[in-house]
Amino acid sequence: MEVITFVEGNVPISKIKEFESDYENLKQNEKPEGMIASYLIQDADRKGRFIIETVWVSQEALDKMGNEQLEVVELFERSGIRPTIRAYNMVNNF
Repeated sequence: MEVITFVEGNVPISKIKEFESDYENLKQNEKPEGMIASYLIQDADRKGRFIIETVWVSQEALDKMGNEQLEVVELFERSGIRPTIRAYNMVNNF
């Protein structure tokens, strides 16, 4: 069963460009084993509010990474933010 993680935080306005650039740089790296896709999402109403959504092939693949080791968590932390992390099981899609 696929798993989706949401890593979310408020990036200071002064650090948004750097944050977006750091995310863009992550795309240069090879995807971690078990990662299907990742998306950088910005809140339409609050410019500094970002979510990084990542789709994993399974809970086991995510567990191998360990939430604290996810590069996206480190991305928020470099901006001085301790993000919230949530994981959801994919029940259905179309």
